[in-house]
Amino acid sequence: MSSVLAAVKEKPASSNVSEALKALSVYASIKGSNAIGPMWAVAENYRFEPGLIEAARLVKEEIGEMMNVQVIAEAPMNSANPYFSTAWRQAFYGGFTMDMGVHYIAALRMVAGCDINKLAALSRHIDKTLPPPDNISVLFELKNGCNGVLIISMSASSRKMIWRVVGSEGTVQVERGIQDGYHGYLVTFYPSGKSERSSFYPFSGVQEELTVFAKDIANISFKGMQASEADVRSSPEEGARDVAVIEAILKSSFDNGAWVQVDCIP
Repeated sequence: MSSVLAAVKEKPASSNVSEALKALSVYASIKGSNAIGPMWAVAENYRFEPGLIEAARLVKEEIGEMMNVQVIAEAPMNSANPYFSTAWRQAFYGGFTMDMGVHYIAALRMVAGCDINKLAALSRHIDKTLPPPDNISVLFELKNGCNGVLIISMSASSRKMIWRVVGSEGTVQVERGIQDGYHGYLVTFYPSGKSERSSFYPFSGVQEELTVFAKDIANISFKGMQASEADVRSSPEEGARDVAVIEAILKSSFDNGAWVQVDCIP
């Protein structure tokens, strides 16, 4: 029997790309040739949500050629929100846009099944109780050549989260909502020329990611699995890729919408 040193960190993986790369380098040097650990996992529950996983499957298998992607995230962040008063979230470069934005990017990357290549963003700062910026509009290009738009509003009075992927043979939409008293995601597939199909998936991402984390530890400790074989959805590299997109958004918005290449995380 072997033992493994394991740690799970709340997202985001870091406050910027430079910090992420340094941390990944240190992590690699600590692991060295030690196959059983340590294991570093980043808590990103969106990658474990059944609704988003099903949407990713539909996009991959059912929609044909991807034509465009649309994401809307209206997330009221005010004094009534329990996360509003946490100082470390306020202190991030980009504030809540970085802290919460990595969730939207994690879902976008997973549902689209593709990373973002480059982007251009414009921003505004409306609610002065929030760190800037609190409203962002983004035009992005995926690495598969498909274009998309992303709208984030931290100072909206309403709440709405939608990921929509339009393809040549159908469209997949994921929308956060409530059904039968449960919060979750309504996944709707609009096939070309056929009736739409919808299914509701209650939130369970947090439970799923913790279950997978515990299973990985058990497999490393008792079944000889290597730490490098742990579930990639919790890997610090995946978390860092989300951070890289948000940092590119912030850079572009502070440069009046200039196109910015998203940093590549190996």
